[in-house]
Amino acid sequence: MKLSILDYVPIFQDCNATEAFNHAIELVQLAEQLNFERYWVAEHHQVYSVASSAPEIVMMSLLEQTRSIQIGSGGVMLGHYSPYKIAEQFKIMEARHPERVNIGTGHSPSFKNVNQALNEHKLQRADYETQIEDLIQYFNGDTEHHRFKNIAVTPIVETKPPMFILGMSKNSASLAAEKGLPFVIALMGQSTDQIKNVIAHYRQQFEALHPNNQGYVIVSTFVVTADNQETINDLELALHFWLLRINYIDQPQFYASPQFVKERHLSDREINKMKQNKKRVISGSPNDVYQQLQQIESLYGADEIMIQPHVYGEINRKQLLQLIAKENKKST
Repeated sequence: MKLSILDYVPIFQDCNATEAFNHAIELVQLAEQLNFERYWVAEHHQVYSVASSAPEIVMMSLLEQTRSIQIGSGGVMLGHYSPYKIAEQFKIMEARHPERVNIGTGHSPSFKNVNQALNEHKLQRADYETQIEDLIQYFNGDTEHHRFKNIAVTPIVETKPPMFILGMSKNSASLAAEKGLPFVIALMGQSTDQIKNVIAHYRQQFEALHPNNQGYVIVSTFVVTADNQETINDLELALHFWLLRINYIDQPQFYASPQFVKERHLSDREINKMKQNKKRVISGSPNDVYQQLQQIESLYGADEIMIQPHVYGEINRKQLLQLIAKENKKST
């Protein structure tokens, strides 16, 4: 099974952003040793418990500290930015680390005040499809047909980063298929039928537009495992508390420890919400988790699985990768 990683760069309780970045470097180095396909960094704004507000900056740090693993964004929220500037940033990374840079894009608006701040002075909302086409032309060096005539994106490099479209809807799937790009879909509590329908739509559209080619699908999911059930239970509790609080106005300033959550009185509403979120997480013993990942791969016809090891603690995150990699090696 092709396995990759999506990292939020969590800031754990009693830790700071510097420690979070240092840990991300250690984790990507371990992922490279364990032969994971790629390591992506998410983009989140005004989320105090993660340090990944600018994935392209984090990516360069990770690229500088590794040698072979693919490093990417999961993803740049393109609607907030100029495709020209994004192309410059990714071309710089590509120049420094040829054929190791991935650019995954999405178009989440983020919180209202964040959206306003990121889009200050803009007169109209950017069209996502136009922005994707802009990026394709910038990376291809196609200045003749670009809407900004005779514009070049520097530095000029011989290679270009592969592009990926992130999304959960048929609209995103259609855009990925139209542009001939891989499609990345996250398991966020949707029904099985909904996910299957979106992926099937992508495959059908891709093959219709690009005969004899079905495209490429990556399915991403939160994963929790450890070497004993007590730790698994603790890590799952802390993750579900994070998922519960992340969209609240009074979200926590850190990723809370299992002990913090145990000592906090949870309301019935919070407990019920945490139960509802269970379908967003793959959890269990290493073997159970791996079997569930295989089922996801088979059920959705995924070409690659991207795990989100968003569990509490540096040691636990490293162990999670080691355990999953061990199961993957056993199956080959």
